[in-house]
Amino acid sequence: MIAALLLGLVLPQQATAPDVMLAVDRDRVAPGEAITFTIRVSSSQADPIRVELPTLGGFELHSRSERSDVTRDPAPGRTTTIQLELRATTPGEWRLGPVIVHQGAVTAQSDPVTVTVEGGGPGPVSAGLSSRLARIIQRATPPPALGQAGISVAISDQAVPLGEQVDVVTIAWFERALRQQLRRAPTVESPRIEGVWSYPQPVPGGIAATREVSGRWYDLFVLHQVVFPLTPGRVAVSPARLQYSVPLAYQFFSQEESYKLETRPAAFLAEALPAEGRDPTFAGAVGRDLAVSETVSPAAGKQGEAFAAEIAVRGEGNVALWPAPDIRWPPGFRVYPEAAQERLSMKDGRLAGTKVFRYMMVADSAGALGLPALRYPYFDLGDGRYRVAGAAGALVVVAPRGETVASRAEPPPIRLDLRRPVALAFRNAVPGVVWWVMALLPPLLVAGPRLPRRRPAVTAPPPAGDPLARAERRLTEALRRPDVPPPDKATLQELKLRVQAARFAPAGVGNAGALARAVDAALARMAPGNPAGQRRWRERTGILVVLLLTQSAVLGSQTQPEEYYQAGAYRSAAEGFRRRALAAPDMPTHWFNLGNAAYRAGDDALALAAWVRAARLSPRDGGIRRARLLVAPADQLAADDLRISPVTPPELWLLGLVAWLVGWAGIMWSRRLRGRWAVLLAGGALLAAAAAGVEHWYSARIAVVRVNQLLRLSPHELAPAVGEVPRLGTVHLSQARGDWVLVDAGASQRGWLRKDGLEPLAGFFAR
Repeated sequence: MIAALLLGLVLPQQATAPDVMLAVDRDRVAPGEAITFTIRVSSSQADPIRVELPTLGGFELHSRSERSDVTRDPAPGRTTTIQLELRATTPGEWRLGPVIVHQGAVTAQSDPVTVTVEGGGPGPVSAGLSSRLARIIQRATPPPALGQAGISVAISDQAVPLGEQVDVVTIAWFERALRQQLRRAPTVESPRIEGVWSYPQPVPGGIAATREVSGRWYDLFVLHQVVFPLTPGRVAVSPARLQYSVPLAYQFFSQEESYKLETRPAAFLAEALPAEGRDPTFAGAVGRDLAVSETVSPAAGKQGEAFAAEIAVRGEGNVALWPAPDIRWPPGFRVYPEAAQERLSMKDGRLAGTKVFRYMMVADSAGALGLPALRYPYFDLGDGRYRVAGAAGALVVVAPRGETVASRAEPPPIRLDLRRPVALAFRNAVPGVVWWVMALLPPLLVAGPRLPRRRPAVTAPPPAGDPLARAERRLTEALRRPDVPPPDKATLQELKLRVQAARFAPAGVGNAGALARAVDAALARMAPGNPAGQRRWRERTGILVVLLLTQSAVLGSQTQPEEYYQAGAYRSAAEGFRRRALAAPDMPTHWFNLGNAAYRAGDDALALAAWVRAARLSPRDGGIRRARLLVAPADQLAADDLRISPVTPPELWLLGLVAWLVGWAGIMWSRRLRGRWAVLLAGGALLAAAAAGVEHWYSARIAVVRVNQLLRLSPHELAPAVGEVPRLGTVHLSQARGDWVLVDAGASQRGWLRKDGLEPLAGFFAR
């Protein structure tokens, strides 16, 4: 018994020593490079582990992370992992270790690991730098009489052809010991360069590279500019500046001594382009390996319709300065240039990209109108010669206006008002939670205990809103006045759009005060009893609109769909109204105008679908009802699918809410449930249910068929037909697979149709 007790006391003291393992991810590095030093301690005991770190020798500690994992079942144990990120500072062969570990009364020691820091030559550069920038930094000349810090400017080339890329790199040099004393990042100011097109380039934050100068290692911080000279001659580079502060003592709150350094002025030469071999049509394009492509869509259309032409120039060089190509447009087209679009990128340290020139062409003549082959002369910087990039011409087939289309009834004119339905706007103005609280609060008050009445607290009036919000309210009130003539109402609507754009523009964009004063002046001229002011208002409407257009920085310069519609470019107008309808799907005007443009373009399926959407938003609008009579559904089944409720769901919902609240108010006033109040409650519930039913009906996945199509058994052209759907009929969408969609066509017909032959109603134009 005594021997067993002694054995029980001795065994815990003979605990197993922890197992210590050291590892590095690399054993040979250059100064400035980082390594990961891992210490892993595994023990069969769960007691805490204390690790004594070794001296780091020729390394400095950048970061440390530690993690311990403890297990209790089925056997106790602890694993501690420490990772140190070390940066090499001094060349030589350095031993990291040994590492001593303590766990309770047990001590363990590991074997050291050896890492070689190679010396001599330039240090490594950051992985985030391009190869071109890295070469410039590696061969950059240090500042003269370089001490603990310095600044220099490295220019990639001293002489370049006009339009060639020049890299100007500002380099701040800091001896490592000084850099480690800095409490804040130094301030580096790039030089100013006149007569160039400049593109500041992003560089990785922190140290970009390391260099050894006269036996001392320096950490380099860089700023990078890509410039293109615009005129031949000497291009001056102003001095770059460096500011930094060094603490006078090691205490944190000690004073600092500031230093300011700057470089000498520099310059490079921009040489004029040679005259030999220059094409007579050369317009100044300079780059490398330029390529041109030309596309026209659609490839065929009708007289009076619009075609979109895109010419893309791709390659390396200053994309912004590439001129528009010289195009000989064939007779029979009216051409309207649009804004060019630039897409920039970097290719092996050189600026590259694509510049797209867009044109809108309206066909005035019928026939096969061919666009000639495109020639784009440019100076190739790669071999110093003039070259010509070309693209094949395009053929556009323009059919004459058909008599069938010309004899069609005229749709109602397009509209400019942008008023949302009152019920829909009122419902959307208040969050849904507030409506639910309003509906549920009365029954809770009736069912709950009575509370003593309190006198209402006197509250201060709400603060006045911003001037643009006040201006928008005044414009809304003015638009509701019946005595405002239609031309003035259109101008007020345009003014309201400018106010809304300025209200929701980013901070600092536009002049809110000037815009509010313009609204006040405009409304003052329209005041009743001021006919002279109203006449002056009409006379100065155009000037006011132009001024507002110049003040608003958020408005684009693209052609508006109304202009396309007036020019007879109905397909382009339809695309513009389509984008507006997608952006504001609760605006019946957008759907109505889209239906008009589609009807004029001969797309009856799109017109029918758009007018149905407009009618569902404003069912009692006479103009929309007349427009719907121009395109009739194919059969009674389609007419049933496209039914319009005489009252919109928001109107039903608001009427039901009013009846519901009045019923509960009557119950609380009479203190008992009377027949008429119960009737109001029941009516409110029925109206809310009707609103939900109409919304469910409107959300059905229905599509209008564009042309007669065969229903396929499977989604491919060679599949057998299982039925046929007529033009302007309707189908119910089920599932999509690629370019095909599974539909139900009524009369138990189910099959696959191509997506491009359908115009969906719910989830409109999501394809």
